Amino acid sequence: MDRSDSPASLDGYVPFPEDRIAAYRDAGHWRDRTFHDVLDERSSEAPGSVAAVGPHRELTYGDLADRTRRLATALRSRGIEAGERVVFHLPNAVEFLEAFFACSRVGAIPVQALPRHREAELRHLFEQFDATAYVTAGDRYEMGVDFVELIDGLETEYPALETLIGVADDPATLPNGWHDFDALCGAEVDEGALDGIDVDPTQPGVMLLSGGTTGMPKGIPRTHNDYVFQWEHMADVAGVEDDWVAFPSVPIGHNASLNCVVGAAVWTGATVAVEPTLKPEALMDLVEREGGTYSLLIPTQLVDVLDHPERDDYDLSTLEVLVSGGQKVPPRVVRDAVEEWEVGFCNIFGMAEGPLVCTRPDDPVDVQAETVGRPIADAAELRIVDLDREEEVPRGSTGELAVRGPGYFTGYFRNDEENAENFDDDGWFYTEDVLARRDDGNYQVFGRIKNTIIRGGENIYAPGVEDVVAEHPAVANVAIVAMPDERLGERPCAFVELAEGATSLTLDELSDFLEEKGLAVFKRPERLEIMPELPRTEVGKLDKKRLEELAATNADENPE
Repeated sequence: MDRSDSPASLDGYVPFPEDRIAAYRDAGHWRDRTFHDVLDERSSEAPGSVAAVGPHRELTYGDLADRTRRLATALRSRGIEAGERVVFHLPNAVEFLEAFFACSRVGAIPVQALPRHREAELRHLFEQFDATAYVTAGDRYEMGVDFVELIDGLETEYPALETLIGVADDPATLPNGWHDFDALCGAEVDEGALDGIDVDPTQPGVMLLSGGTTGMPKGIPRTHNDYVFQWEHMADVAGVEDDWVAFPSVPIGHNASLNCVVGAAVWTGATVAVEPTLKPEALMDLVEREGGTYSLLIPTQLVDVLDHPERDDYDLSTLEVLVSGGQKVPPRVVRDAVEEWEVGFCNIFGMAEGPLVCTRPDDPVDVQAETVGRPIADAAELRIVDLDREEEVPRGSTGELAVRGPGYFTGYFRNDEENAENFDDDGWFYTEDVLARRDDGNYQVFGRIKNTIIRGGENIYAPGVEDVVAEHPAVANVAIVAMPDERLGERPCAFVELAEGATSLTLDELSDFLEEKGLAVFKRPERLEIMPELPRTEVGKLDKKRLEELAATNADENPE
């Protein structure tokens, strides 16, 4: 991509070209609103409406705007300026929202570490992003590790890391040199200092992280303009209302929560209800306690709630719309959720890099169960191309998804190799995901190119097989991965988590079931592994990389 006419930008960030910036502005796709501009608009319209509620505080939109100004003043007084990176390492808490919008006010860029990240990942983030500040939970929230103690002293190894902030009930528990979060939020507002800041909405406002299971996460810069564009359109397609209660069900710094739930809620003026513990019991209690209306749960969470033995003890009648994605949602799970709660269902295909395709709440249940719907905005440019990335494939055929538009990123941060591999000269991003567009305009997902099982020259898209296996009454969760084979190259291996009350499942029983369902012989699993619980990634998705390693280790056992 020719960047000779691109605006001056953050070192390592691949900016939008000037011609595309102008086109998106002229078309009204980009409104040049920063994150805090959106907050301030809601605060002006309805200052007394509840913006956020959590275990330790409830804030109106007026309160949230005020506290973020105070925190922004405190950050600026400590030398944090536009373009600097601040590593967030927080659970789902109101303090996250305060820190997020405060950073927007000074033009700092939050880097979204996840709660399960540990020292290795944090060191990578400090170095990769030249982080100047770190915000984490002190004694107020349990994150599995005392990150204040873990990180204290590391700042000497990273000269740029000058500001450490802890969220603590007892500020005395914070080491010398750390700042108490609440004290910063109580700082006097220096209006002059903030008025002098000009935050450019065409520049990054948040740094998301890739969700890969190998190596260290890649930085995904999202500008204020492209992210707010998606807030608006996600709120529109999901039908979010200003009297709804939206609750993040995956880590709040993950795109699924920050964009599709939090962003859509703030855009509309709805309430964001947060719960640090993301277990089924805690989330069901949150829905009952706060009247939860709208959320995005990954498929394993939906299964855990639907199969929970005490589900009927909770009042979940306030649910209006559920979104699910991150991995392919089994069709039976969609149908069960719609029937159980009478909700509108948004079956979504999304990436932190930008693509958001989803069904609408009023779509027929067959569309919600069997497809991921349409792009959330007409301005999104999508193509399905052959695996050589040379030609578009006919409608109905599978191919790689390529995207470009006002809601997508333009390149990984400081990663020329990945950018060269996955972007072309016209700015198209090749996602490495296999999709097809049906005649009715709805898209279907078939899996990742790299995860496609090639058995004797035949391509097997694991999600389609998983959908059928998941219909077996003994199966609660399933993952199909490639198992190496000397003769055929690869064979499908099924890892299964048994349903409540099921005591066993054999490969022969599963094969007979799949034969009854009419699944082609070459697609059927040739090895079955029963596990008490399938491994998850840091955001709760099934960890297929780990399962591939297990399949490779056990490939020579019990051949059939």
